[in-house]
Formats: sequence, C-alpha cells, structure tokens
Amino acid sequence: MKRFILPLALPALLLASCSMEPARYTGRIEEASMHTLVVRAEDGSGTALFSTEKADRSEAYGLLLGNRVEVEYIGPLEEGTRALRIKADSTYAAAVGDWTLPDPLAPDSTMGIRLQTGGVAGSIRMATLRYTEWSCTGTPGELLLRGRSEGSGTASDFEQRATLGVDPEGRATLTLEGTQIVLTRAEE
Repeated sequence: MKRFILPLALPALLLASCSMEPARYTGRIEEASMHTLVVRAEDGSGTALFSTEKADRSEAYGLLLGNRVEVEYIGPLEEGTRALRIKADSTYAAAVGDWTLPDPLAPDSTMGIRLQTGGVAGSIRMATLRYTEWSCTGTPGELLLRGRSEGSGTASDFEQRATLGVDPEGRATLTLEGTQIVLTRAEE
C-alpha cells in the first residue's frame, strides 16, 4: 500500500508547482546581451541577473539601456533566474534618436535634439540651448527634457515637457510643450 502514495503525491506536487503565480522584478536595464539581462531595482537597492533565452520579448522594445523594465519569473530570485516575460517602456524606445527641424538661419541644415539611451540628451546645432538629459514621465508618449539655456546673457537651467506623436504624413514627431515647435525623427 505504501508504494501507491508516491505515485499519487507526485502529480499533486507537480500541479502545485506549475500553478505558481509569476513574480515581477521592476527596475532599469543596466546591461543586456543576447541571453542575459541585468536590471537595477527601482529603489536602487541592487541588481538581478536574468536568463532571457526563452523569454517572451514581444514587449521588450530592443532592451535599451536605461529603459524601465518589468521581468516576470517563477521561483526564487537568484543569479540567472529564467525570465518568462520582459516588458519595457515603449515610450522610451520610441523616443531614442535624433529629432530635427529645418534651421531658420541655415536653410540647408537642420537643428534639434538627440535623445540617447541612459537618459542622455544633446543639442544638434544649437549652441545656446543645451539639452543634457531626458526621462519618461510615466504618461504614455510624454517626456521630460532638461538642459541649460545660455542665450540671453544669463545661463539658467530648464525643464520642458515634450510629447511623441505622428504627423499627417505618418512621420514620428516630438512636440515641445508651450511652444509651436514640432520636430520630426531624423532619417537614419
């Protein structure tokens, strides 16, 4: 009679382990390679290394450094824990790149803003308006740009909201709040 206990208990144990709810680890992408992902916790308390080999990456948006990410996994969180699903911020991925408009003083040139991974920003052909950093606000399609204005004789730091969109021709746009300035994504 004892030999029937194990065969009956084993399927129950397997069923219980399969029904575990996935845990979530949220933070910023610190490193990404072909099969691993290092995420720094949102509170800065530490990092977690995930194996991404068989993870659902349908919402990973390129796994860009500095992007906010949520990783689902099952089991204990230890080095190399297998990620089940990776979901990154689509606004961040859509924002990275060069955003330009025609330069009113040099019609054959453009000027604008360069948004890089890690929240680094830069100005394109704008010597007195220096963008230095950017971040997502948490509202889809909305960014916060920061920099330093040096054009009026007195230097001052600034923050400016911007919104991602699409113009009637289907081109990606970046509209600077409080202005009528609309930049388009530069051709790669």
